[in-house]
Amino acid sequence: MRLDSSRIVRNVICLVSLLALASTPIAAQRGIDLLDPEQVLPAGTERVEARGGASTARIRVVDPPEGVTQATHGTTEYQYDDDDFENFEEDNLTRLLSFEYEYAQRFDLERSGDLVSLTVCFLRPATDRGSDVFYDLHFYDDDDGEPGRQDPLSYDVTASIRRPGQRACTTVSGVLAGKPLRRGAIWVGISWQSNTNKILGIDSYTVEDERPVDSRGRYDDATEVRYRERDELGDWSEWLDDRTNSDFTVKAYGIRIVVDHRPHTPDPGPTPPDPGPTPDPTPSPEDSVPPGPLTFPPTGPGYTDCIPTVSRLVFDGDYRVSLCYETPTGTKGEANAGIYKSSKSGLLWFFDNENAEVLIKVLDGCKETGHRWVFMAAATDLAFNLYVTDGKSQTWAYHNMQGQPAVTQANNMALKCTP
Repeated sequence: MRLDSSRIVRNVICLVSLLALASTPIAAQRGIDLLDPEQVLPAGTERVEARGGASTARIRVVDPPEGVTQATHGTTEYQYDDDDFENFEEDNLTRLLSFEYEYAQRFDLERSGDLVSLTVCFLRPATDRGSDVFYDLHFYDDDDGEPGRQDPLSYDVTASIRRPGQRACTTVSGVLAGKPLRRGAIWVGISWQSNTNKILGIDSYTVEDERPVDSRGRYDDATEVRYRERDELGDWSEWLDDRTNSDFTVKAYGIRIVVDHRPHTPDPGPTPPDPGPTPDPTPSPEDSVPPGPLTFPPTGPGYTDCIPTVSRLVFDGDYRVSLCYETPTGTKGEANAGIYKSSKSGLLWFFDNENAEVLIKVLDGCKETGHRWVFMAAATDLAFNLYVTDGKSQTWAYHNMQGQPAVTQANNMALKCTP
């Protein structure tokens, strides 16, 4: 980070960096369709939308890797704030005591995609004499509900708020566009020096906008927030939960992203053979029987508290299979059958009957081990609770954590054989 006194040097460095990036051949970039003019942006070019009193923003990559992707299609905006930042009120303004701050907000993506743009909202206090606001942008993996491993690619952004006492939400893209983001939780961190006097927007819960709770009475926030700080020559502090270390209850920071979730259309190639009739996604009556006795799922971080209500697969001996899942954004549902099933095995799907998620089979191993054998293989990292019961008193269960690829199971002592 730089001090205000070196603003001229900063601008020169930014300009030189942009010119250097612009000299990179477009053909050397990855993931760009050179025949699609919508996807081609000169390397290092910034595309900025300025609103709310903001002027041009400049952005440069810190130690850029070779071949930064520039392809983009605007689609979904992730915004957790309500565009009303309570900490911008004069009564709530406090002096920033540390040299540097970083605020990070978690974004839960239901599908992988490409970053299109990022928006950050700042306030310029009425007494501030400098219009420029400088901040660094970082991306982090999720580590058990906190920012974890930092992405090696960081960004240095310069924006401007024209008049004192104003706020500005500046959107930048360009070298950001096309950055791949995987499904699940990611963190976006904004760090800046206190001597710039700018204040990041913080949206707080109010009487009219109460903090939500779930069915168990626990707080059910739409996103997680963390912050940390450091002295001029010191190290960063640990990440702190801004909901337990502030005078007001934080709803969200003024940080938003736009993500392109749409897959790029592949070359159609030769006409595929007729796959035959499409499987009926509607479960038949025998696949909707009660699941039998179920155990409560774990309550630790990453697990879902959903409990299935019906059995989508019923095998020989009345062994019943039920499964419920939860997405990173909190959407819950129950698995369906109908792609393939027999008297001993079957496939389950969540969102699309052409996309199998879980293979499950229950075999009669009574002569060998005196038990029914259960085998399970899943191709998902969603949180889910899977149950196999005998419909009477026995239960075998598997619980998967959010963001963790499911582990293949092979249990030849799963359910005791009964006469």
